[in-house]
Amino acid sequence: MQVAHDFKIISACPTVFREDQAISYGETADVLDFLDRIGISAVALFLFGGEYYRLSLQEKKEMMDLLMRSTNFRGEFLIGVNDISLNAVLDLARYAYRSDASAIIISPPNYVPFYSPRRSFVEHFLAKIIENSGISAIFQDTDLPDSLLPRIEFWKKYAESEKISGFKIEGKKAVERMKDIRAYYPDKKIYGGYLGLNLTEEIAAGSNGSIIGSSIPDLVSRDLLRRAEDKSGILRKFLNFEVSHLSIFVEIEKYILKKRGVLENFRCRDPCPHLSKLQMAKIDHLYSEMIP
Repeated sequence: MQVAHDFKIISACPTVFREDQAISYGETADVLDFLDRIGISAVALFLFGGEYYRLSLQEKKEMMDLLMRSTNFRGEFLIGVNDISLNAVLDLARYAYRSDASAIIISPPNYVPFYSPRRSFVEHFLAKIIENSGISAIFQDTDLPDSLLPRIEFWKKYAESEKISGFKIEGKKAVERMKDIRAYYPDKKIYGGYLGLNLTEEIAAGSNGSIIGSSIPDLVSRDLLRRAEDKSGILRKFLNFEVSHLSIFVEIEKYILKKRGVLENFRCRDPCPHLSKLQMAKIDHLYSEMIP
């Protein structure tokens, strides 16, 4: 397996909430300290795994201030700015620019009342963000239907002007889409995801890195990226469990962080499904195999 010399594991940092549903800023900062200790050099905030849809715009700004200016983490920050409101996206994107973030991560709007967005609508929405945010963007494709994906030619002028710095592609069609992007834009960064499960295939397709969770990026790097045979089977069992429980995978990530001594609170902010006792018992068993 030939790995790009600049291949990078990037961790999506979750937001930690207290029992009363308020943000636990200190514990969220503890996640970054943990990532710094295990050698992670770039993090992504407010992705789908970062529960961006449960945070207000002001909470996101406060979180950026804390994590980017008041922690020991000195790596890169990528900021997810997704929202159904274009004004909110641009507001947060410009705040990320003023805060010296490395890039923003953008996606099509995931919900438009009484309307099924067409490709032309998506391209118009994304163009407004790219042209007015003042910061380079990474486009995130979370296994989107073709109708929500811009034409591959759409990115040409933005790629040439460096307004698009890369693509984050994950899901069942990720490898095929990575190859298409790599053929058309050979100089742009391509990042995988899918919790790290497809890491080997993504690398073969020309990936420059993978944006995965924050609970076990050190194990993913050790066992999957470096192909340590004694652990990879066990790790894949856990990643498959996460993939088969995507509706609660953020809480799974935080539960593992709790077991690793990083935080105490692991529940997500409501409304959302929560881990059951049976699911926690299953995770306890998988964890004991991963980290004896």
